[in-house]
Amino acid sequence: MKFHDQESRKPHDPHLQRLSLEAFINTELICHRLGASSDVSVRSIRLDWSSLERECVIQLIFLDGMVNSQVLQESIIPAIQSAPPVPEGYSLPRYFSDQILTAGQVRTTGDLTGAVKDILSGCLLMLIDGYDEALALAIQGYEKRSIGETKTETVIRGPQEAFTDDLRTNITMIRRKMKDERLRIVTRSVGQVTQTDVSILYIEGLADEPVLDRIAEMFDEIGLKMVLEGEYIEEYLQGNKYTVFPTILNTERPDSITAGLAEGRVAIIVDGTPFAMIVPSLFIDFIQSAEDSYQPYLFSSLVRVLRLAAVIISVFAPGLYIAITTFHQDLLPTRLLLSIMFQREGVPFPAFVEATLMEITFEIIREAGIRMPRNIGQAVSIVGTLIVGQAAVDAGIVSAGMVIVVAITGISSFVIPAYNMSISIRMIRFLFMGASASFGIYGITVGFLILVVHLCSLQSVGIPYMRPYAPYLRKEQADGVFRSPYWSSPRNKRSKDGV
Repeated sequence: MKFHDQESRKPHDPHLQRLSLEAFINTELICHRLGASSDVSVRSIRLDWSSLERECVIQLIFLDGMVNSQVLQESIIPAIQSAPPVPEGYSLPRYFSDQILTAGQVRTTGDLTGAVKDILSGCLLMLIDGYDEALALAIQGYEKRSIGETKTETVIRGPQEAFTDDLRTNITMIRRKMKDERLRIVTRSVGQVTQTDVSILYIEGLADEPVLDRIAEMFDEIGLKMVLEGEYIEEYLQGNKYTVFPTILNTERPDSITAGLAEGRVAIIVDGTPFAMIVPSLFIDFIQSAEDSYQPYLFSSLVRVLRLAAVIISVFAPGLYIAITTFHQDLLPTRLLLSIMFQREGVPFPAFVEATLMEITFEIIREAGIRMPRNIGQAVSIVGTLIVGQAAVDAGIVSAGMVIVVAITGISSFVIPAYNMSISIRMIRFLFMGASASFGIYGITVGFLILVVHLCSLQSVGIPYMRPYAPYLRKEQADGVFRSPYWSSPRNKRSKDGV
């Protein structure tokens, strides 16, 4: 299955209403479609050429605030008013698009639905009396956020720019980094009400055809009323609808998208959000950071091992503490056991309830720090955690050892670069806490085996989630837990055919 742009299929739809030959009738129909909104502006221009049998009437329709008013007033309207008579052999639409209108891209539309959509997209619609075709000029001028630094994927070394909320700006940032002629961009409109533009980017010849087929089928199945962010589409791409683990990687970094495209992956960018999606995404991708590619390979490999250790700590640390203090005290040295027992003396709750209270409190404080204003959010998180933890220990509600375990667990979850993976780790942590409180280390062992089987059963757009470790593919481990140096990595060496 191949991607097809919706614009290229539109003229072949027999149900679309064609434009009339009368410009005034088309104007009335369009204004009726738009409900006579106050921001709909109509300008009429009359040209009296002796070469024409009758006066040429041109209607300009646009949304106030959506087009560049300076370009309209200083370039478009003067160019139309001062246009010389049309040469022989030219139709008026072709004459204006080829010879007169030089600002912005110009395309032709012949149906009412397409004309309305062009206006809603911020284009200037030009209707010429006597012709059933309209010209759409892309001179959008609405306000948009400028390119700034990334906020969720900060790096010390490497590009500092991040995606914006504008789709065209984001695509331009990728085009600037990737100058490969094989880069393909297909744009679809998704959402019955919002008509949100969604672009699919891939390199022809590198991207897997089955992956492209799955994405194309997914877009054909979407029947949502609105699409405001990538999560609306991401849930359609999820292979296993009921897993807590993310199988789609989100990023706001153009360099990460460029690297993914060069590896044969597919990028999906939704208009109105600064986060793009990369498919397929593997488990190992969620513990990697963009900075790993900009640091020496030995340092990057060490940091990745630390992140993997942080994932293990974040998942198992509270459960192991509960299991050891409840069922397996004989595993601890005598002095450490006496210290823990002395700390827990007077605590009225079992270890599981104690850990659950502290974990919930920590999550509440963390969520409060995120939702509060940025200049006081971090202070509230740090001070609140210290005060609550110290007060809970002094009151004898929890032990000092439990506060240390919860603190280490929380800090370890911050090490994970992908925020959605961090959320998943925090969720399954409570499952292991319950298993350890019920069956001790045996419960943790069985839970670990179930977790491994579940991860190995997941797929991301048809690709095994734990690849290249399950299945084991030695050639693809140049950028796994350990990063190979670029001079020895096969994935960065160009083949004879240039691919």
